[in-house]
Amino acid sequence: MSQDHYELHGSRFFELRRVDRILSELARPALEEDFLAPSTKVALAQIGICVGGDATRRDLIERLWSRKRSLLRQAKAINDWGPFQPVA
Repeated sequence: MSQDHYELHGSRFFELRRVDRILSELARPALEEDFLAPSTKVALAQIGICVGGDATRRDLIERLWSRKRSLLRQAKAINDWGPFQPVA
């Protein structure tokens, strides 16, 4: 998603930005597959995604993409985008 042309207003905008930021953190290569930085765990908890002992990076990325698709559908339903509509 382009970081340059967000026109979405309100809480959906901030949540979408948080989800994008966390996705980029999780997608970075790590020495250990299951390692999560403490800041990433905190960010996930802030958006309501619990990080349990059995949650893998892949599972967390799937949950985040699901959340992102939901946010994009909500924004499209109320036509809250500006001239640049992002795609998932």
